[in-house]
Amino acid sequence: MVKALWDSWAADAVVDDRAAGIYARANRIRAIKHRGDFYHVAGPLNLPRCPQGRPVLVQAGSSDTGRQFAARHADAVFTAHMAKATAQEFYADLKQLAAAEGRLPEHVLILPGLSPMIAATEAEATRLAREVNDLTDPEVGRKRLSGRFGGHDFSHLPLDRPLAPEDFPDPSSVEAARSRTEVIINLVRRDKLTLRQLLGYLAGARGHYVTAGTPEQIADFIVDWFEDGAADGFNIMPPLLPAQLDAFSAEVIPILQRRGLFRTEYEGTTLREHYGLPLPASVFDDPAWTAEPLQAVAGV
Repeated sequence: MVKALWDSWAADAVVDDRAAGIYARANRIRAIKHRGDFYHVAGPLNLPRCPQGRPVLVQAGSSDTGRQFAARHADAVFTAHMAKATAQEFYADLKQLAAAEGRLPEHVLILPGLSPMIAATEAEATRLAREVNDLTDPEVGRKRLSGRFGGHDFSHLPLDRPLAPEDFPDPSSVEAARSRTEVIINLVRRDKLTLRQLLGYLAGARGHYVTAGTPEQIADFIVDWFEDGAADGFNIMPPLLPAQLDAFSAEVIPILQRRGLFRTEYEGTTLREHYGLPLPASVFDDPAWTAEPLQAVAGV
């Protein structure tokens, strides 16, 4: 229904001829006549078509249901992965699902979250990351972790004992954010973290990939995932604002530009153009929809 409303005006519907008293071509605006289980909407939308055709649709969630939804509707997918192998598996699967929906796989961008701590040396970046983690409040983190797992009580867990997957409820029992709970449990299984370490890890990036290193190392990481079928790009989630966003912009971006992997200037004006995505198809692209002479259309 929402897509139909966004598509209820043709791109050339607005004339805005004030002298003639004509705002829009009536035959380039259509009712959608939606009748669903919960809403009946005649339409059209009370706004003209936006410059992007419709807003860029970004989906988050990696469950089977979420992947199917993304394959059918998403322009970009915000996802979380702790390892390149799982990112590659997700990437390949979602691209396949998009193709099965009759879409071009390159029109569904996979953008994992990345939280990089950047410094002149790897040792300094690691020290900064540890210092930031030490500033987190573990009891606030414990409550947030409980929320991730549908209100599960973690109050009995000591902060400094290594965790095990058995300390967490089965992800299949969590109705919301199931894929994020699986990421957390896999992280515990892989790194044998204590609760204190886990809460510090989650405080900044909320389950997305966390790393620390020099600008070259961060650029190498991005290039590796991009060139090896794990990502089309990244959602950068700086662990400190504005300092680490400034560091990424000033020190990592130029490296990617020199390697020919990041723009040096904007060629468009919309997010859709920046992402290299085409305008969505419109019903008005059908040759059956033709504009009538302006004088045949009543003014608005």
